[in-house]
Amino acid sequence: MKYLRSLATVLAALVMAAAAAPPPRLPDFAGWQKGQSAILAPAALPERVALAEYGLQFAEQDTYQRGDRKIAVTGFRFADAAGAYGAFTFFRPEEFHPFDLAQPREQAASGNTLILFTRGQWLVRVQMDQLTAMTASEMRQFAAALAPTAGNELALPSLPLYLPRQGLLPSTVRLAEGPAGLGGPNGGIAPWLPAGEVGFDHSAEVIVAGYNVPLHESGSVQLAVISYPTPLMARTRLAAMSHLEGVAARRSGPLLVLTHAAGNDAASLLDQVNYDADITLVPPTPVGIDALPSLILSILLFCGVLIAVAIVVGLLTGGARVLLMRVLPQRFHRPPPEPLIRLHLK
Repeated sequence: MKYLRSLATVLAALVMAAAAAPPPRLPDFAGWQKGQSAILAPAALPERVALAEYGLQFAEQDTYQRGDRKIAVTGFRFADAAGAYGAFTFFRPEEFHPFDLAQPREQAASGNTLILFTRGQWLVRVQMDQLTAMTASEMRQFAAALAPTAGNELALPSLPLYLPRQGLLPSTVRLAEGPAGLGGPNGGIAPWLPAGEVGFDHSAEVIVAGYNVPLHESGSVQLAVISYPTPLMARTRLAAMSHLEGVAARRSGPLLVLTHAAGNDAASLLDQVNYDADITLVPPTPVGIDALPSLILSILLFCGVLIAVAIVVGLLTGGARVLLMRVLPQRFHRPPPEPLIRLHLK
């Protein structure tokens, strides 16, 4: 049994080592070589609460060098691309302007020497020492070198698709998945929307955007779209938010749409947001004689699986028995049975 416990310990160690594979790292790009590098846990970051809401796994802080130039790069690795998108809207100041990253699905913005962009599950923040004519090309090479993993982790959030395009101010879009994200790094992005009224504890998500409305006295109107798991939750929250001052609201399915303005300009924005349900048609299962071929095939497949499992179990059991008899011959050796006593009574 001691040998069996040792074997089990070794197998468990191998499984843990495979599970604890090193995390993906930021690559070198365009002649920039990574010098100092450190992996930071989410708890070590100043924005740890908001980043945890977006699903941050870890952060990497690097110093890149090329010749006598140095740049600082921080990469935030999230559980999925939706978290990277939300964190991008969280960190991006309104005065930043977009730039072409040559990646249609990704987000990129820059302001002076600070550049933010997403690539799959990564959000990368680059602090350049100076801007040159080749900076945009270098950032494109950097994004191309960050090959994202395939799978559902690359799915972008669907909530931004409900924002009306006419009059939208792209730099004001903010996606929040918790109270800290709704607060923003530089103050609240929607002070008129209390975080306690949203219902983040019920898996709510919020996207807030500003709109240029010339007819409005302030010149801009804020629109918030809140997504809930069920229409019932949205209906309940609509009744709870009806008392907010200066807020017009309506519900569309599991979406709650609010504007912080009064008048016809706000009503027109509310009417442009409508929930579209995705309906998946499942073909009916054939019955009667038409289902007989698939039934026979399923039975044969099930029998084949059972036979394969029986063969594998038999080989493993017999192999383990032979191995243990060779390793521990004394423990597993059995003396021959004693001869049967016969009395020969006649």
